[in-house]
Amino acid sequence: MTRKKQKPRYDKRKFLITFCIAVLLFAGIRHIFTIQVPLLAMNNSEDTLGNDDITEVYVGDEDEEFYSESAVPEEEEEANVETAEEESTDDNPTDGKLPTKDPAEIDIEEETSINYDSTRQNPHRVQGVYSWTECFPDINDVQLVAAQKNGITPVRSRREIKRLIKQHKLVNICHSPYYTVDELTHSMPYLVPKAQHLLNTICLNFIDSLQMKGLPVHLPMVTSVLRTAEDVSKLQKGNGNATTHSCHCYGTTVDITYNRFVPLLGYHDPNAPLLRWDMKMKQVLAEVLNDLRQQGLCYVKYERKQACFHLTVR
Repeated sequence: MTRKKQKPRYDKRKFLITFCIAVLLFAGIRHIFTIQVPLLAMNNSEDTLGNDDITEVYVGDEDEEFYSESAVPEEEEEANVETAEEESTDDNPTDGKLPTKDPAEIDIEEETSINYDSTRQNPHRVQGVYSWTECFPDINDVQLVAAQKNGITPVRSRREIKRLIKQHKLVNICHSPYYTVDELTHSMPYLVPKAQHLLNTICLNFIDSLQMKGLPVHLPMVTSVLRTAEDVSKLQKGNGNATTHSCHCYGTTVDITYNRFVPLLGYHDPNAPLLRWDMKMKQVLAEVLNDLRQQGLCYVKYERKQACFHLTVR
Protein backbone atom coordinates (compact mmCIF):
# COMPACT_ATOMS: atom_id res chain seq x y z
CA MET A 1 0.00 0.00 0.00
CA THR A 2 1.55 3.28 -1.09
CA ARG A 3 1.73 6.22 1.30
CA LYS A 4 0.29 9.51 0.04
CA LYS A 5 2.77 12.30 -0.53
CA GLN A 6 2.57 14.83 2.30
CA LYS A 7 1.46 18.32 1.32
CA PRO A 8 4.06 21.01 2.11
CA ARG A 9 3.41 23.31 5.03
CA TYR A 10 3.11 26.35 2.73
CA ASP A 11 2.54 26.96 -0.89
CA LYS A 12 5.49 28.80 -2.44
CA ARG A 13 3.35 30.17 -5.24
CA LYS A 14 0.75 31.60 -2.86
CA PHE A 15 3.53 33.08 -0.71
CA LEU A 16 5.04 34.99 -3.66
CA ILE A 17 1.63 36.26 -4.75
CA THR A 18 0.81 37.42 -1.22
CA PHE A 19 4.21 39.12 -0.87
CA CYS A 20 3.79 41.00 -4.16
CA ILE A 21 0.31 42.15 -3.20
CA ALA A 22 1.60 43.39 0.18
CA VAL A 23 4.47 45.34 -1.49
CA LEU A 24 2.12 46.93 -4.02
CA LEU A 25 -0.36 47.82 -1.29
CA PHE A 26 2.36 49.41 0.85
CA ALA A 27 3.71 51.37 -2.13
CA GLY A 28 0.22 52.63 -2.96
CA ILE A 29 -0.44 53.77 0.60
CA ARG A 30 2.95 55.49 0.72
CA HIS A 31 2.26 57.24 -2.58
CA ILE A 32 -1.17 58.47 -1.45
CA PHE A 33 -0.12 59.60 2.02
CA THR A 34 3.36 60.90 1.20
CA ILE A 35 4.79 63.35 3.78
CA GLN A 36 7.32 65.76 2.32
CA VAL A 37 10.32 66.43 4.57
CA PRO A 38 12.08 69.83 4.14
CA LEU A 39 15.65 69.72 2.94
CA LEU A 40 16.87 71.77 5.86
CA ALA A 41 15.47 69.14 8.28
CA MET A 42 17.33 66.35 6.46
CA ASN A 43 20.71 68.01 6.13
CA ASN A 44 21.79 71.39 7.38
CA SER A 45 25.41 71.09 6.30
CA GLU A 46 26.79 73.77 4.00
CA ASP A 47 29.42 71.28 2.78
CA THR A 48 26.77 68.96 1.32
CA LEU A 49 24.25 71.51 0.01
CA GLY A 50 25.15 74.80 -1.63
CA ASN A 51 23.49 78.07 -0.71
CA ASP A 52 21.55 78.12 -3.96
CA ASP A 53 20.22 74.57 -3.44
CA ILE A 54 18.15 75.52 -0.40
CA THR A 55 14.94 77.45 -0.79
CA GLU A 56 13.21 78.56 2.39
CA VAL A 57 9.56 79.46 2.38
CA TYR A 58 8.77 82.71 4.12
CA VAL A 59 6.10 82.29 6.76
CA GLY A 60 4.61 85.46 8.15
CA ASP A 61 1.38 87.06 9.22
CA GLU A 62 -1.37 87.19 6.63
CA ASP A 63 -1.73 90.91 7.20
CA GLU A 64 1.97 91.58 6.69
CA GLU A 65 2.76 93.49 3.52
CA PHE A 66 5.96 94.55 1.83
CA TYR A 67 5.64 97.79 -0.01
CA SER A 68 7.70 100.12 -2.09
CA GLU A 69 8.18 103.83 -1.86
CA SER A 70 7.25 103.98 -5.53
CA ALA A 71 3.68 103.16 -4.47
CA VAL A 72 3.52 106.23 -2.25
CA PRO A 73 1.70 109.22 -3.80
CA GLU A 74 4.02 111.77 -5.38
CA GLU A 75 2.97 114.56 -3.00
CA GLU A 76 3.68 112.45 0.05
CA GLU A 77 7.01 111.28 -1.39
CA GLU A 78 8.13 114.86 -2.02
CA ALA A 79 7.17 115.76 1.52
CA ASN A 80 9.28 112.88 2.86
CA VAL A 81 12.26 114.01 0.81
CA GLU A 82 11.98 117.58 2.07
CA THR A 83 11.69 116.39 5.66
CA ALA A 84 14.74 114.17 5.26
CA GLU A 85 16.80 117.06 3.91
CA GLU A 86 15.69 119.34 6.75
CA GLU A 87 16.67 116.73 9.32
CA SER A 88 19.99 116.07 7.59
CA THR A 89 23.00 116.25 9.88
CA ASP A 90 26.32 117.90 9.20
CA ASP A 91 27.89 114.73 7.88
CA ASN A 92 29.74 114.87 4.60
CA PRO A 93 31.39 111.78 3.13
CA THR A 94 34.12 113.86 1.55
CA ASP A 95 34.56 116.17 4.55
CA GLY A 96 33.38 119.31 2.74
CA LYS A 97 33.17 118.12 -0.91
CA LEU A 98 29.81 117.02 -2.19
CA PRO A 99 29.94 113.75 -4.20
CA THR A 100 29.68 113.98 -7.94
CA LYS A 101 28.15 111.49 -10.31
CA ASP A 102 27.10 111.09 -13.91
CA PRO A 103 23.55 112.11 -14.85
CA ALA A 104 22.88 108.54 -15.95
CA GLU A 105 23.54 107.36 -12.39
CA ILE A 106 21.03 109.68 -10.72
CA ASP A 107 18.14 107.26 -11.19
CA ILE A 108 20.13 104.49 -9.51
CA GLU A 109 21.04 106.61 -6.50
CA GLU A 110 17.56 107.98 -6.02
CA GLU A 111 15.89 104.59 -6.19
CA THR A 112 15.02 104.48 -2.50
CA SER A 113 13.05 101.27 -2.28
CA ILE A 114 13.24 97.60 -3.10
CA ASN A 115 10.32 95.60 -4.47
CA TYR A 116 9.85 92.38 -2.53
CA ASP A 117 8.56 89.10 -3.92
CA SER A 118 6.81 87.23 -1.12
CA THR A 119 7.43 83.90 -2.88
CA ARG A 120 11.22 84.35 -2.84
CA GLN A 121 12.41 85.01 0.70
CA ASN A 122 15.65 83.05 0.56
CA PRO A 123 17.96 84.61 3.18
CA HIS A 124 20.89 84.27 0.79
CA ARG A 125 19.32 86.62 -1.75
CA VAL A 126 19.85 90.39 -1.74
CA GLN A 127 16.72 91.83 -0.17
CA GLY A 128 17.72 95.29 1.11
CA VAL A 129 15.20 97.33 3.10
CA TYR A 130 11.75 98.51 2.11
CA SER A 131 12.56 102.21 2.60
CA TRP A 132 15.86 104.02 3.16
CA THR A 133 14.36 106.96 5.04
CA GLU A 134 11.90 104.97 7.15
CA CYS A 135 14.35 102.25 8.18
CA PHE A 136 17.08 104.77 9.06
CA PRO A 137 15.28 107.80 10.54
CA ASP A 138 17.59 108.65 13.48
CA ILE A 139 18.20 112.38 13.16
CA ASN A 140 21.07 114.31 14.77
CA ASP A 141 19.14 115.14 17.97
CA VAL A 142 18.52 111.44 18.64
CA GLN A 143 22.11 110.43 17.96
CA LEU A 144 23.50 113.35 19.96
CA VAL A 145 22.11 111.92 23.21
CA ALA A 146 23.91 108.61 22.64
CA ALA A 147 27.10 110.41 21.57
CA GLN A 148 27.19 112.48 24.76
CA LYS A 149 26.62 109.34 26.84
CA ASN A 150 29.26 107.12 25.24
CA GLY A 151 31.81 109.59 23.89
CA ILE A 152 34.54 111.95 24.98
CA THR A 153 34.26 115.60 25.91
CA PRO A 154 34.52 117.63 22.67
CA VAL A 155 37.94 119.22 22.16
CA ARG A 156 38.84 122.51 20.61
CA SER A 157 41.90 121.60 18.54
CA ARG A 158 43.67 118.53 17.25
CA ARG A 159 46.51 119.00 19.72
CA GLU A 160 44.18 118.02 22.56
CA ILE A 161 43.42 114.71 20.86
CA LYS A 162 46.97 113.46 21.57
CA ARG A 163 46.26 113.59 25.29
CA LEU A 164 43.14 111.43 24.87
CA ILE A 165 45.09 108.93 22.77
CA LYS A 166 47.71 108.54 25.52
CA GLN A 167 44.89 107.96 28.01
CA HIS A 168 43.54 105.18 25.74
CA LYS A 169 40.21 106.97 25.37
CA LEU A 170 40.63 107.09 21.58
CA VAL A 171 41.97 104.51 19.13
CA ASN A 172 43.20 104.85 15.57
CA ILE A 173 41.00 103.11 12.99
CA CYS A 174 43.22 103.49 9.91
CA HIS A 175 44.85 100.07 9.96
CA SER A 176 42.03 97.59 9.59
CA PRO A 177 41.57 94.64 7.20
CA TYR A 178 37.77 95.01 7.30
CA TYR A 179 37.29 98.48 5.82
CA THR A 180 39.17 101.41 4.32
CA VAL A 181 39.30 105.04 5.39
CA ASP A 182 38.90 107.75 2.80
CA GLU A 183 41.23 110.73 2.61
CA LEU A 184 40.01 112.91 5.49
CA THR A 185 40.21 116.69 5.28
CA HIS A 186 37.84 117.80 8.05
CA SER A 187 38.10 114.94 10.53
CA MET A 188 40.59 112.57 12.16
CA PRO A 189 40.53 108.73 12.13
CA TYR A 190 39.90 108.19 15.85
CA LEU A 191 37.00 106.62 17.74
CA VAL A 192 36.24 105.52 21.26
CA PRO A 193 36.84 101.75 21.67
CA LYS A 194 33.12 100.98 21.80
CA ALA A 195 32.52 102.71 18.46
CA GLN A 196 35.52 100.98 16.89
CA HIS A 197 34.11 97.61 17.95
CA LEU A 198 30.78 98.52 16.32
CA LEU A 199 32.54 99.54 13.10
CA ASN A 200 34.43 96.23 13.00
CA THR A 201 31.18 94.32 13.55
CA ILE A 202 29.43 96.18 10.74
CA CYS A 203 32.19 95.55 8.22
CA LEU A 204 32.70 91.90 9.22
CA ASN A 205 28.98 91.26 8.87
CA PHE A 206 29.01 93.02 5.50
CA ILE A 207 31.85 90.85 4.17
CA ASP A 208 30.22 87.68 5.52
CA SER A 209 26.89 88.65 3.94
CA LEU A 210 28.52 89.21 0.55
CA GLN A 211 30.05 85.74 0.67
CA MET A 212 26.75 84.13 1.65
CA LYS A 213 24.99 85.85 -1.25
CA GLY A 214 27.64 84.88 -3.76
CA LEU A 215 28.81 88.47 -4.43
CA PRO A 216 32.44 89.54 -4.85
CA VAL A 217 33.98 90.70 -1.59
CA HIS A 218 34.38 94.46 -1.21
CA LEU A 219 35.32 96.64 1.73
CA PRO A 220 33.17 99.55 2.96
CA MET A 221 34.66 103.03 2.98
CA VAL A 222 34.59 105.32 6.03
CA THR A 223 34.39 108.96 4.96
CA SER A 224 34.13 110.99 8.18
CA VAL A 225 35.08 110.32 11.79
CA LEU A 226 36.18 112.51 14.75
CA ARG A 227 35.99 116.30 14.46
CA THR A 228 37.26 119.08 16.66
CA ALA A 229 35.56 122.43 17.11
CA GLU A 230 38.02 123.90 14.62
CA ASP A 231 37.14 121.22 12.06
CA VAL A 232 33.44 122.00 12.45
CA SER A 233 34.07 125.71 11.92
CA LYS A 234 36.00 125.05 8.72
CA LEU A 235 33.36 122.62 7.50
CA GLN A 236 30.55 125.12 8.05
CA LYS A 237 32.18 127.47 5.56
CA GLY A 238 31.66 125.01 2.71
CA ASN A 239 28.71 122.99 3.99
CA GLY A 240 25.54 124.83 4.97
CA ASN A 241 24.12 121.71 6.66
CA ALA A 242 26.96 121.52 9.17
CA THR A 243 25.90 122.13 12.76
CA THR A 244 27.91 123.20 15.78
CA HIS A 245 26.55 120.37 17.93
CA SER A 246 27.90 117.52 15.84
CA CYS A 247 27.92 113.87 16.95
CA HIS A 248 31.33 113.57 15.31
CA CYS A 249 32.84 115.67 18.09
CA TYR A 250 32.40 112.82 20.61
CA GLY A 251 34.29 110.03 18.83
CA THR A 252 31.20 107.83 18.64
CA THR A 253 30.05 108.53 15.08
CA VAL A 254 31.20 107.55 11.60
CA ASP A 255 29.96 108.04 8.06
CA ILE A 256 30.03 105.03 5.71
CA THR A 257 29.42 105.88 2.09
CA TYR A 258 27.05 103.72 0.07
CA ASN A 259 28.33 104.68 -3.37
CA ARG A 260 31.98 103.60 -3.14
CA PHE A 261 33.39 100.17 -2.27
CA VAL A 262 36.95 98.87 -2.44
CA PRO A 263 37.46 95.48 -4.19
CA LEU A 264 39.32 92.85 -2.16
CA LEU A 265 41.94 91.53 -4.57
CA GLY A 266 44.16 89.59 -2.16
CA TYR A 267 47.03 91.99 -2.74
CA HIS A 268 47.66 95.71 -2.38
CA ASP A 269 46.89 97.75 -5.46
CA PRO A 270 46.55 101.50 -4.85
CA ASN A 271 45.36 101.98 -8.43
CA ALA A 272 42.53 99.45 -8.24
CA PRO A 273 39.29 101.05 -9.48
CA LEU A 274 36.54 101.58 -6.91
CA LEU A 275 33.13 100.05 -7.32
CA ARG A 276 30.73 102.99 -7.64
CA TRP A 277 26.96 103.25 -7.43
CA ASP A 278 26.37 99.52 -7.15
CA MET A 279 22.80 98.97 -5.92
CA LYS A 280 23.36 95.42 -4.66
CA MET A 281 26.28 96.51 -2.47
CA LYS A 282 24.17 99.34 -1.09
CA GLN A 283 21.31 96.97 -0.31
CA VAL A 284 23.55 94.46 1.48
CA LEU A 285 25.09 97.24 3.59
CA ALA A 286 21.58 98.44 4.42
CA GLU A 287 20.58 94.93 5.52
CA VAL A 288 23.55 94.77 7.91
CA LEU A 289 22.90 98.22 9.39
CA ASN A 290 19.19 97.57 9.75
CA ASP A 291 19.86 94.33 11.61
CA LEU A 292 22.27 95.97 14.07
CA ARG A 293 19.94 98.92 14.55
CA GLN A 294 17.05 96.59 15.40
CA GLN A 295 19.32 94.91 17.95
CA GLY A 296 19.73 98.29 19.67
CA LEU A 297 23.45 98.60 18.95
CA CYS A 298 23.43 101.83 16.94
CA TYR A 299 21.44 104.73 15.54
CA VAL A 300 21.50 105.19 11.77
CA LYS A 301 20.49 108.11 9.54
CA TYR A 302 20.23 107.75 5.77
CA GLU A 303 21.92 110.76 4.19
CA ARG A 304 20.52 111.14 0.68
CA LYS A 305 22.29 114.40 -0.08
CA GLN A 306 25.64 113.37 1.40
CA ALA A 307 25.51 109.80 -0.01
CA CYS A 308 26.31 108.02 3.25
CA PHE A 309 24.93 106.20 6.28
CA HIS A 310 25.52 108.35 9.37
CA LEU A 311 25.64 106.12 12.46
CA THR A 312 26.36 106.45 16.18
CA VAL A 313 27.08 103.70 18.70
CA ARG A 314 24.47 103.17 21.44
